[in-house]
Amino acid sequence: MELRDTILQKSYELFYKQGFHDSGVELLAKQAGTTKRTLYAHFGNKDGLIEEVLKYRHQMFMTQLRDYLDSFEIKEAADVARYYLAFLKDWTSSEDFYGCMFINACAEYSDAQSSPHQIAKQHKTEVRQWLLDKFEQVSAENAKQKADTLFVFGEGIIVAAQTGQQALELDTQFLINMMYV
Repeated sequence: MELRDTILQKSYELFYKQGFHDSGVELLAKQAGTTKRTLYAHFGNKDGLIEEVLKYRHQMFMTQLRDYLDSFEIKEAADVARYYLAFLKDWTSSEDFYGCMFINACAEYSDAQSSPHQIAKQHKTEVRQWLLDKFEQVSAENAKQKADTLFVFGEGIIVAAQTGQQALELDTQFLINMMYV
């Protein structure tokens, strides 16, 4: 693995567990087994590293999402919802779940014009678009409305898990039924 990739991977792990502001450059460099100078040589500064980590996480998340749903046969709109919610449930109940890095970025960088906030917005927009594409592939009626509804419900699941509410008893079939009445 190249040093740049090692720095990216180790920084991702630290940012994900500790947050962006609580992860200093010295600690990031130490975790990657390098120096601050080398870190700066690869990413310019901490902001540049944060941007690259968020892009790295986006690619990772979208690959996991695609791979998960591609393992099922999706024939109708209800399947899109069922498997997307199952993906979120599996992710949010996993041992290494520390919340959504993009929600965290928006919380730590509340200025909507900041680069982390913009990257998070783009990530969420792409997830919504991906859901819309899935609904359109099965010729769902009101595909955009279904995609947006499922997206918002999913974001609620993520935030609930992130705030320690994993034990919620969710009736996802109820949501699916409401979306397809």
